[in-house]
Amino acid sequence: MFRISQSLEFDHSAGHVWPYLIAFEQVPLWERGVLEVRQTTPGAPGLGTEIVARRQYGGRESTVAGRIVRWEAGRSAAMELGGGPLSDVVVEYSVDPIDHRRSLVAYRAEGRLGGALRLLQPLVAALGRREARRNLASLRARIDAGIPPRSTATSRGTG
Repeated sequence: MFRISQSLEFDHSAGHVWPYLIAFEQVPLWERGVLEVRQTTPGAPGLGTEIVARRQYGGRESTVAGRIVRWEAGRSAAMELGGGPLSDVVVEYSVDPIDHRRSLVAYRAEGRLGGALRLLQPLVAALGRREARRNLASLRARIDAGIPPRSTATSRGTG
């Protein structure tokens, strides 16, 4: 089993950051290795919302399916993920207010790799923390640049 936990302070309110976290189709613009994310259930994101993502793991493309299993609007979303090398994984993004102008954005992941890749689980936490730091910094740069949550524009210095 692996566990990853990483957080980063943002100079933006929690209410300002939240729409970026749930703009699933924009995740490839700030999370390395993610090629595409599509919400497959209709309506606004919430408990039970399903997604399908294409992402690269170790240079190989995989399809990952997910479903939101915990939801606190404006604060956190946790998703069960499976497919590709992932087996029984839960990923959560959350945003907590520090004050009216700043927030703390956190990423947490816990689960197992499937097949022969399970032998790499001890490395996943260290590599995952580094990637999570980079991803959170890319998201922060996107927000700092004033790019709207649903925009397909890229920001300088991300990725």
